[in-house]
Amino acid sequence: MLDIARAIENKHAGDAMTSPVVGVGPDDSARAAAEDMLRLHVSGLPVVDRDGRPLGVVSESDFRFADAAIRQNQREAWVAILAGGQDIAANYLEALEREGETVRQVMSRPALAVDEQAPLAEVAELMTARRVKRILVTRQDRLVGVITRADLLRFFTEAGKRPNAPVTAEAFEAACNDVRFGLAPPRAPAPKAPPAAPAAPEGAVTAASLKELVNAFERSKSNLHEDALRQAREKRDDVVKKLLAERFTDGELSHLMALAREAATRGESGVTALVFPAALCNDGGRMINLPDPDWPRSLSGKAADFYRRWDKELRPLGFGLSARIVTFPDGFPGDAELSLVWGR
Repeated sequence: MLDIARAIENKHAGDAMTSPVVGVGPDDSARAAAEDMLRLHVSGLPVVDRDGRPLGVVSESDFRFADAAIRQNQREAWVAILAGGQDIAANYLEALEREGETVRQVMSRPALAVDEQAPLAEVAELMTARRVKRILVTRQDRLVGVITRADLLRFFTEAGKRPNAPVTAEAFEAACNDVRFGLAPPRAPAPKAPPAAPAAPEGAVTAASLKELVNAFERSKSNLHEDALRQAREKRDDVVKKLLAERFTDGELSHLMALAREAATRGESGVTALVFPAALCNDGGRMINLPDPDWPRSLSGKAADFYRRWDKELRPLGFGLSARIVTFPDGFPGDAELSLVWGR
């Protein structure tokens, strides 16, 4: 391993980078960026301004939906519209799902970049510390290349043992540790350990025993919290899956109108029509929370069906519709509410 380590001592970022590299602009569509990634078989692209200066990176993780049920529902919609009875590749559907966004909206920033003369060992340390898959390489602040984990492993791993599968952060960090060990100067002998403290009498209450009781309590508390979160997520996922398939029925509409009549007799000008997990929205409730005037586009399942019925049957009668996020567990949108409103 020492020979491999010494082999990179005089190497720089420019020696390992892939160049030239394809970049995208911040105002390009996210869909176009995803299609470029699919076409080039890469998991990320640098984002540059008009002068070629790096602004950030758009990667495959930026195109992922938080909820698997929503992603599946979106894909089924694309299949229904575009497939025409033919199969569509799953990764292409991932690209199509982000048609309405720009790269600026989804990219990670700022760009993590190094000069082409940066020592390769420092690049490896930076990639390990930040746990990223790629680092951009610049010359006079202009993008000239990109270094990936696989690029660096060409220097860290013997040619016959190079992995074919994508390089995980753990595998990359292990390789860097091996190289770091080879480059490190000899260490001074470790200081002698202090003499062991005398053993406490059996059954005695010590600070250490009390500390362990506190630690056990905290572990139990943490486990209970994690179990509660897991059960809440499972319950939410079940509700979302159910609501994705349900429609707002005639009976529910009649009941809603009866509630509206009762609310009006009490001097109220609105009534709750539907409460549902924000995960039923294809953006997790972000547009409703802003609020964005185009929030109805984010609805799916039963919420989208109610909106269509309101637009077709209730809006012509003078009813309005409002939307808001009503709960924020851990600071994130939890439940959303659609309300039927009318003027005084």
